[in-house]
Amino acid sequence: MSTSNDKMKWILFTVFMCLFVLAVLGTLGVVFLGFGTPTEGEREILVKGLILEIAACVVALFYSIFGLKKTDELDDIRILGLEKRVEELEEKSIKTVKEIDDSFHNLSTTEKSATETDIFRTMYPSIAAIEDYDVDPAFSESTYALSPLPTDIIHDIDSLKPFDRGHRIKSYIGLKVQWKCAFSNFKEEDEQYRVSVDTEKPHFRAHVLVSKTEDLTKLKILDEHHPLWISGEISEIDPLYIKLINGLISVEIGQK
Repeated sequence: MSTSNDKMKWILFTVFMCLFVLAVLGTLGVVFLGFGTPTEGEREILVKGLILEIAACVVALFYSIFGLKKTDELDDIRILGLEKRVEELEEKSIKTVKEIDDSFHNLSTTEKSATETDIFRTMYPSIAAIEDYDVDPAFSESTYALSPLPTDIIHDIDSLKPFDRGHRIKSYIGLKVQWKCAFSNFKEEDEQYRVSVDTEKPHFRAHVLVSKTEDLTKLKILDEHHPLWISGEISEIDPLYIKLINGLISVEIGQK
């Protein structure tokens, strides 16, 4: 893109210089070399025109060399600054989520007072809904395992060195699981349904892709945080979500 702009600038510069040189030579020839038969008044106008032509050329050259180039450099600096700022915000966001997750993990492994428990359940209504959902697993445990839970998977991956995390993620791909979750969102895509749920891990979701052959009309009337059972095959693990394919959903409208 910059190469094309440079070529266009040089073409315009060349055309401008040719026209300017012809105009200056023509004016000099008429005024000083006796070309043509201009009157004294016309000669005076031509001299003034020559001065204006030279002034306009100087201004145009200074603007193009110093003005435009300086603006381009400033734009590049601003873009680099914005990109760096976005990267910093992304790092802070991931760090904040991990800090919250670590706090939750430490809190869940120690005894909590009644006040702490109430505050925690108020902060995370989806987790409270999951904890209160006293319904047996909806799918065959011989096909869909109850563990590992999302919390176990993420802690296992985060405990490794960055180089080893990719290999550990691959070890979970294809695993068939079923989890208690809290309903978040439901939408219809071209060839399937996408059901988004909150897991027992704060700020961490699962996205379940379900075939359109399944009847999911119940989900259209569900409130947010309604508990349900999901199952499927792990196909993707991200710091903020896990994706399950070939998913199934089991929900009881009267159970909350």
